[in-house]
Amino acid sequence: METSFPNKYEYYTYEEFLTLQKEENRFKIEYDNGFIFSMAPAHPNHDRVKNKIATAFINHFGFGGMCEVFTNDIAVVFENQNEIYEFQPDIMVCCNTKLFHGPKYKGNPRLIVEVLSYSTEHPDRTIKLSVYEKFQVPEYWIVDISNECIEVYSNNINGKYCSINKYKKGMTIKVFDDLVLDVDEIFSVIK
Repeated sequence: METSFPNKYEYYTYEEFLTLQKEENRFKIEYDNGFIFSMAPAHPNHDRVKNKIATAFINHFGFGGMCEVFTNDIAVVFENQNEIYEFQPDIMVCCNTKLFHGPKYKGNPRLIVEVLSYSTEHPDRTIKLSVYEKFQVPEYWIVDISNECIEVYSNNINGKYCSINKYKKGMTIKVFDDLVLDVDEIFSVIK
């Protein structure tokens, strides 16, 4: 299948990205301060694990409360004088609905979760980690299905994560002060 996607090494303005996003809306694309990346379809286990975590968060917050849970079709935009990024995290918890501009959240989510896949591991561990840290997202989870572990980056002070913890099977993760997730339960949905 042929697409009109540009060479991934060409520089594009954010406006050009927005135009391409409208023209090629059948593809999921993300913007990395001038570079456009297309996303491949996910493996079913990716969605199973994502849905397990998102469901726990939704059950915790409910609907229409102060914080809400969104999955991968909502974008988050980070911008300063010199840079702009737009990503579609697998899960994000947003606590200020006034920061939504259509399907885009222009602020810091309370928490972002990325579930690794073959095509996203590099950007999730490098580009996105760096951007989320720099723009002071309070907490970022990298969920590694193949190794059945979750890396939690938290305690962001002045654009640096001061706490990095790895949770494996047999462990629990405490989040939002009063929600405890069992790592075994999260990965129990893998087939």
